[in-house]
Amino acid sequence: MKFKILIFTMSIFFTCYGIAKNVLNIMIYDCDRIPYESDATANVKDIIYVQVLSSLLEIKNGVLHPKLLKNAYYDYQNEEYVLEMHEKTYFHNSRLATLDDLEFSILRYDYALLNKGTELKNILGINKISELKLKKYQRGVIDGIKQELPNKLRIKLADPDPDFLYKFLHWNYSLVAIEELQDNFMNWKTYPIGAGPFKVNPPGFQNGILQLKKFEETFQTEVDEVNIHTKLVKNVEFDISINGVYPGFKEFYTETPFFQLAINFINANELGNNINFRKFVQSAISSRELEKISNTFNSVYLDTKQGNNGNEIWGTKHYSSFYNPKLAKQYYEKIPKHLRNKEWLVTVFSGTNEIPKDKVPYYSEIKKILTNYGFKMKFAIFNQQFLPKELAEKAAFDMDYYMVFPDEYLSKYSRLMHNYPDIYPKPLYDPVLEKLYDNATKAKSREEKYLLVNKLSNYIHEKAYRIPLLERGNNINYNPKTIKKLSENENELLSLKVDEIVFVK
Repeated sequence: MKFKILIFTMSIFFTCYGIAKNVLNIMIYDCDRIPYESDATANVKDIIYVQVLSSLLEIKNGVLHPKLLKNAYYDYQNEEYVLEMHEKTYFHNSRLATLDDLEFSILRYDYALLNKGTELKNILGINKISELKLKKYQRGVIDGIKQELPNKLRIKLADPDPDFLYKFLHWNYSLVAIEELQDNFMNWKTYPIGAGPFKVNPPGFQNGILQLKKFEETFQTEVDEVNIHTKLVKNVEFDISINGVYPGFKEFYTETPFFQLAINFINANELGNNINFRKFVQSAISSRELEKISNTFNSVYLDTKQGNNGNEIWGTKHYSSFYNPKLAKQYYEKIPKHLRNKEWLVTVFSGTNEIPKDKVPYYSEIKKILTNYGFKMKFAIFNQQFLPKELAEKAAFDMDYYMVFPDEYLSKYSRLMHNYPDIYPKPLYDPVLEKLYDNATKAKSREEKYLLVNKLSNYIHEKAYRIPLLERGNNINYNPKTIKKLSENENELLSLKVDEIVFVK
């Protein structure tokens, strides 16, 4: 993530209403990585892409509303979803966005990954992309997507999905200019080009700073410039940080859990495929004890006496944990001796060359717990988008830290499916698992989906394919001297949206 190196003092302009801030300085993390590359960390990409790409839809007061689109709805007569564009939506490169752009943008990752592990598998005929091994976008190749001039895209699903439109809350499916992408459709030729409220100022990321400027064509927002930093710079007063809390800053966590910390076992070696080892780890670690280390993460397990809090009904939480030290010892002793005698890697994805500081206490505690049983391990950091084979063959499990989307209940499970592109931190092909997931994607109502998602979740826990441990809201820290609040609707906020910030006057 590279930004143009300029030292900006706090730009302030005066109006008859008082003082307003038109330059915003954000610190994301201290390193030289390009923040908008496909293998950048999720929370860093989220900061940038929410401003540059925005989203097709948004939630207001619990209801879906258009954001970049003019409208989105279900046509009951034709049994199709309709995405309706504004007649004049422009990209940051000044080109008018067309229906081809909308069709390509929602299918971008299907073209990039040949349908592997993407979330739109329910669109009628979408597998044509992988069947024909399409490397370039072709209009009309998918039976379930039709363009209706001048500005409507019609989408037909193979099976009903009561939550289909919620997928378009995320920037992954927002408008992108195809000519600005590299041939792999994952990375940019120069820097991101979208149709969101802010555009990247040339040359993109340089010398630790990325500068964004207000895109007048799309949104009216109080902020004119956003400077996103990956290096601490003297004489810059930061307004927002996701890299720790600066003196006087106010900590903010979204009400809805946005990140989950979990263990995924590796399928590239005998140990990760051994159910006794997986059950050992599942029984040895107490999520409740990990929760005590910090007040920012919460256990994913819910005690029965606490009752429901919403998330547990969708497979995110369970009423009791699997923690049982006595059972853990029994499982450990069942692991073949030649596997117990080896030292194993535990992989950690990081945007730097170190374990992220906020994860160190938890990872250290997990290591302490497991080594007390005799298990020998050391952490190995990687920065690629997917876990490389040379590490996977030596790794027992991966410490996974990933986004959980509150209205996309199946997204976290798709990572365990056979066709997901990250091929090692997941189980070997399991037809029962695949069928349970497939059934959940085809639920005809939310009530049926509720039952099927929980059935899938229970099976994953039974086989100990993944061990969810902790979760927390999205962390955004801000300077109360310049920012009054992050949004008028902070209770619904999931990501930083600069155009929603309420500034101190």
